Amino acid sequence: MTGRERTLRALSFQEVDRPPVAGGMVQNAAFLATCAGVDDFWDAPWETAFAAFRALGCDAVLGPVMPKRPACTTTDAAGRPTDFTWAEATPQLTTPEQVAAWAEAAPNPEEVRAGFDLDSATADYLAQMRRGQVAAGEMLYIPHCLGFAPAFPTSDGYFSYPAFLMACRLYPDRMRRLFDQWGEVSRLQCEAVARATEQHDLLRLIWIGQDICDAKGPMLSPALLEELYFPQVARAIEPLKAAGMKVIWHCDANYRLVLDRMIALGLDGFQGFYETEDGIRLQDLAARRTPDGRPLILFGSLSTVWVLPYGSPEDVRREVERCVEAVGPQGGLLLAPSSSIGPEVPQANLTALFAHATSYVPSWRQ
Repeated sequence: MTGRERTLRALSFQEVDRPPVAGGMVQNAAFLATCAGVDDFWDAPWETAFAAFRALGCDAVLGPVMPKRPACTTTDAAGRPTDFTWAEATPQLTTPEQVAAWAEAAPNPEEVRAGFDLDSATADYLAQMRRGQVAAGEMLYIPHCLGFAPAFPTSDGYFSYPAFLMACRLYPDRMRRLFDQWGEVSRLQCEAVARATEQHDLLRLIWIGQDICDAKGPMLSPALLEELYFPQVARAIEPLKAAGMKVIWHCDANYRLVLDRMIALGLDGFQGFYETEDGIRLQDLAARRTPDGRPLILFGSLSTVWVLPYGSPEDVRREVERCVEAVGPQGGLLLAPSSSIGPEVPQANLTALFAHATSYVPSWRQ
């Protein structure tokens, strides 16, 4: 079967020979160029990335999350390049009071809807899907649509992040107007996606999400998320669910305290996971069920925090087997990294990952 067929079957909980393997989240330009058989990744980045994932035997492409030029990246404590860019924005609003006052001036949902071009957004999503699937060929293309979820800023921009969080805590009534604006933008974007999907019979699955948690847990209390954010998510994804689409949420952090609530909102699965003793383990997620009793769709969860950057190739092979066996024969797994794979990961580990992921025979198939 083709990679596209294998992925679609696995994510529909049908029998496959092995779990499908995702490409698209490798930020090592030299490795991708080598795999694609070209001298310079930057001569044709998009084409080279897809050629590399095809050569690696991938079944699907997530994103893709593209490499960054070395001059644009930061370095870690050991001097190795990372997948993070330099932040140059200087916040203009630095107190909770300034942020709350700014939120009060946000356009209301009716004003947001009046200024939204649904036809243009529908055409943009259709073009994105067509371009990606042509490039993917016999792989399944799953576009990067994380920003289609209701906004939740996770770094300093126009306002500082601490000021934003404090404003939510101190002035929730005033901040609600800002969340209403972000929620309406998300709802409209999802209406466009649903419209394009139904009109052109596109992939009935979408990958969205925002970083509302870090390694320790939610960045706002569950109570504040319930008050300000979760209703926006539930309303935003209504058009997707009405179109019969599966909604996969990005969560490369510790969602333990809010996971059940997120499932209750109507999410069909998750991508990422922060697997620690006080976080969520892949086997725990495999045991969870949606409100109508279905297993979750899971994109994960090869560790980009500990195993891939610091382990040996044999550690990487064990990590592949751990993830496959943790989900077991029920299916619904797209084998993928817990987050994008940064340029600090040794190429030997990348080679081991894809070689073993595309050849490992699960215990229940032996």
